[in-house]
Order: sequence, then C-alpha cells, then structure tokens
Amino acid sequence: MEDSLHVVHPRAAGLDVHKMAITATVRLARPGETATTETREFTALPSGIAAMVAWLASEGVGAALMEGTGIYWEAPFDALAEAGISPTLVHAQQVKQIKGRKTDVGDSVWLARLCQLGLASPSMVPDRHFRSLRHLCRYRRTLVNERGRVRTRTQKVIDRAGIRVGGILTDVFGANGRRILDGLCRGDDRQAILDGLSRHVRGKLEPLGDALTLTLGESDRWILGDLLRQFDGLADRERRLARAIEDDLAPWRDQVRLLMTIPGISMASACAILAEIGPDLDAFPSADHLASWAGLCPGNNESGGKRRSGRAVKGNRHLRATLAECAQAAARTKGCQFQSCHKSLMLRKGYKRAVIA
Repeated sequence: MEDSLHVVHPRAAGLDVHKMAITATVRLARPGETATTETREFTALPSGIAAMVAWLASEGVGAALMEGTGIYWEAPFDALAEAGISPTLVHAQQVKQIKGRKTDVGDSVWLARLCQLGLASPSMVPDRHFRSLRHLCRYRRTLVNERGRVRTRTQKVIDRAGIRVGGILTDVFGANGRRILDGLCRGDDRQAILDGLSRHVRGKLEPLGDALTLTLGESDRWILGDLLRQFDGLADRERRLARAIEDDLAPWRDQVRLLMTIPGISMASACAILAEIGPDLDAFPSADHLASWAGLCPGNNESGGKRRSGRAVKGNRHLRATLAECAQAAARTKGCQFQSCHKSLMLRKGYKRAVIA
C-alpha cells in the first residue's frame, strides 16, 4: 500500500531503544513503489551502537527517530549526530502504539514511518555541552534535597531525646544552633553550651537552658555526630559543584545576570534555568510554549462544548520545580509586584495554586 502523504525523508530509520538492546528499522520509499522495511537488532553496548550506525550509513539513511526513553537515548543520539545522520527525539506519549499490538519490531517500524513522513513533533534537545550542564544542575538539586533530609533526621534525633531546641531557635543549623548541636555531640554540659552562644539569642537563654537540661545518650551522640559530618560533606560538595557550574556558564554570564534581575531568581536558580532551556530560545515559538514545556500552564480538556479539568500538564519537572521555588521567593520579596499578585490569587485559589499561577 503506497503512502498518500508527502515523503520528507526517502531513507529513514526508527529506533526502539532499551537498556541493553536497540531495534532498528530502515524504511525506503521509492517513487511509484511500495515502501520497503528492514529490521535488525543490536546491543546497546558501544560495539552494537557502532554497528548500527555503520549499517544505517551504508543504507544511506538521512534521518532517524527515537523515543525519549529515560537516559538510554543519549548515547545512540550522539553517535548518530557524529555520523551525520539527523537524529530526532520524540515524546513517547505522542507515538504510542495501540494497546495489545505493541512489540519492539512494531515500534521501530512505526517510528521509521513517522520519521519518513515527518509526522512526529520533535522534542527540544540542547547541545551536548548544555546537556552536561543539565546533569550537573540536577545533581546539585539531588545534593540539596539530601541535605534537607539530613537536617530532618538531625532534628528527629534531638527531638526524640526531648531537647526541643528547634522550637526555640529559628534555624537549628544557623550559627548558634550549630554551636548547640556540636556541644551536644561532644557531651558538653549545659552552661558550657550556653556560654558559647552569641548575643543574638540572649533573650532566649532561659528556654534554651530549660531545653538543654536533658542530655543525649551515647548512641544518639554517635548518630548526631555522623549526621553533622554528613551535612558538612554535602554542603562542601554542593559549594564545589556550584563553582563548577558557574565556571561552565562563564561564556553566558550576561544571560545569567539578566535572569537574576527577576525578583526571586538567585545565582543557583539562574544557572539551573539556563541549563534546562539553553541560551537559544528559537525552539520555543512564544513564551506560552515555554510555559507549557515547563508544565506551568493549564491543560486543555474540552469535549462536547464543556470544559473539564484544566490541570497543568506534565512538563520538564526539573525546570518546573526551580521556577516554583523562584515564584515562592518572589512572593516573599517586599515591594515586588509578584507579592501583591500572589496575595490576591491566594485568597481565591490557595497558596500552591497561586504559586503556579
């Protein structure tokens, strides 16, 4: 059966990529003839990827289409680009097979046809440098989240012993809070810990002295010491990683500074935003498309003239989380228009929905 649609790539390929295997299909379209396909399977090891690229090159393939399957697409994507074959990444939901008819071979054949007829909507893929920056920024967020979990576990250790310092001090890991934690870890007496505190907490000495009447047991002191060392190690790793990210973004310092002029965006947030979207915004036709790609705009769900749930679509969760943090910071910035906007929306929509808005 001949295709009635316009053929964009006469020689196209579809790749069904998995962790340890790649199923590749080459589709050849000839004028006046039925399109032919050939499917081969390769390993996802370097030798298999090299053999696949060599086969596609020998068939004269000019473009290849693959699904964005986790992290497994990156190595074949880069190998195809280096060989001069134009790779295209698509969202798996947009090229989904009918339930009950899904096979690896069927997926690769379907992807090859979509590639040949130009029916797939390509995903935005930044260059290799910015993809590496993405990994660094996402790893930094992982360290920040882990540091938050360590803070929570540390708070539970002292709360379990009845030492409710967290209810008196604003930040247990501030300067004075850390002095108290270090003193508890060393087993210092109450007066020695109180004498080491600064004048900023002089008005809280009485409740602090009451809280420090209790002491930690030997096992809790060991756990507390280990958690504090872990917290310091994570903080040091985060600082070194932040310096590495800033050094990599040195050629784009102007863009980072422009992002930081927006209320609520810090240096770390500006680096994370730039790493996710890249310096070239031509991939997004408008600001609305960028907001949709980040998952920060209402979804469309209309049938029979009735509009149903307008829940925000799923987008780039890393960018979405960063922008939500920036929005919360902007809502707390005094004299900022975002603060009044957030307050007015919060009365009708609630805190979280107002942050997304």
